[in-house]
Amino acid sequence: MTGAEPAASPPPDPTPASDATPDPAAAPETSPERASTPDQAPATELPPQPGYPTGPPAWVAAEPPTSSNRTAIVAAVVGGVVVVLLVLCLGLVSGFFLLRDSDTSASGPEATAPARPPTNASPSPSLSEEPVVQGPQASAYPAEKIEDLNRVCDEDIYYPELPKRAGKAPHPVVLLLSDTPGLRRKDDTYYYDLGLSKKVEQTWSSEDPKLVQIVACLDRVSSGSTIRTCKFDDPKPQSLPLVRTSWRLRVFEAATGRKLLEKKMTGDDQKCPYVVLVGADRKIYAEVSDRAAIAALRNLVTK
Repeated sequence: MTGAEPAASPPPDPTPASDATPDPAAAPETSPERASTPDQAPATELPPQPGYPTGPPAWVAAEPPTSSNRTAIVAAVVGGVVVVLLVLCLGLVSGFFLLRDSDTSASGPEATAPARPPTNASPSPSLSEEPVVQGPQASAYPAEKIEDLNRVCDEDIYYPELPKRAGKAPHPVVLLLSDTPGLRRKDDTYYYDLGLSKKVEQTWSSEDPKLVQIVACLDRVSSGSTIRTCKFDDPKPQSLPLVRTSWRLRVFEAATGRKLLEKKMTGDDQKCPYVVLVGADRKIYAEVSDRAAIAALRNLVTK
């Protein structure tokens, strides 16, 4: 049955059905066919039943869904789905246009902020950075002691306040020796064959850096086989090898850093020294002889 159960009819009137006048107040007959039509009320009041209290009904019986109701429900569900799909589509479309707008506004003429660079992009070089200065550089302070001139040999530094190698000879020089990496000392004795006068000393081994025009740097660069074994008694008896050695001589103008000479030299002094400084390797290195050093520097100093 698709409709509601028909309501119970009152006892038949003894009057013939043909003479009966329809009572407008009487309840209309309800048939199964009419109960399924759209004009049927959604709920039907039940008459009083034995055992049930009288008065207004406490509940109403729901009418089973008709085909029209099912159609309406299906239409509502379909409509809801369509609305949800539209919302989703609108969300996707708006998101798509937002993405495009973000992409285009970053490069468009009406952009309010520049596009953010990728996080892994390397920073571009600053236009204000200056190129690294190549070659000798002027010292930030004047030379006050001979040891300051070590920087001419080891740090490519020059001292503009010092006199240039110009004018009449002689041109004072200092010889700075390095037989151990990181250590450098002034050779105070190599010029002794030239005399011990004050003038000779100021020309070949001045103690005043303000008089120096030339800085000579003599560096040990390699060593080889043993020449002989040298024995020493103080502070205790011991024997040390004297080995063949190669050196490099570089000569600079102290006031400009200009290189005046560079040459390889051999440790030609192969005699065991009277006094020697011994390093951790416990070797003695054959040095450039005093006469060889003077010969290499003579033209620069005396001419």
